[in-house]
Amino acid sequence: MRNGDMIEVLQQGLQDEMNSAFQYIALAGRHGDLEQKQDFLRYAADELTHAQKLLQVLDAMQAEIGEIPVSLEDQDDLYLFLIEYMAREEAAVFYYEALENLLQLPDMQRMCREIRGEEQLHLRQIRELYQHIKEGGVHDQKQ
Repeated sequence: MRNGDMIEVLQQGLQDEMNSAFQYIALAGRHGDLEQKQDFLRYAADELTHAQKLLQVLDAMQAEIGEIPVSLEDQDDLYLFLIEYMAREEAAVFYYEALENLLQLPDMQRMCREIRGEEQLHLRQIRELYQHIKEGGVHDQKQ
């Protein structure tokens, strides 16, 4: 893969991680009880850590980092939002698996495995929350 293509792939991952962090922060502000809010904020911190790692890789590649578009999606219905978000977490797991295969440096591959493991954990936790809401066990406390 050409260096320019790799930079583009990494920048897309950076954007995805930053958007995920913002989404989790917004979820913490709008939904759930204290424990769920804390969980959402922990997920946001994880996503920001992933973004920092990708920035370090891009810096090592001497990539020029321009504007990183971020946006928040409507989150009025936590149940429906979680359905969509599970798909994004699955995509993140796939992204880091593919990136690990593309990067030939052992340190980079290790980083991808670590982040992929964290994304898999997020996916399991979001699935559990989704199931709990589906079963009526969570009271969505909007702020």
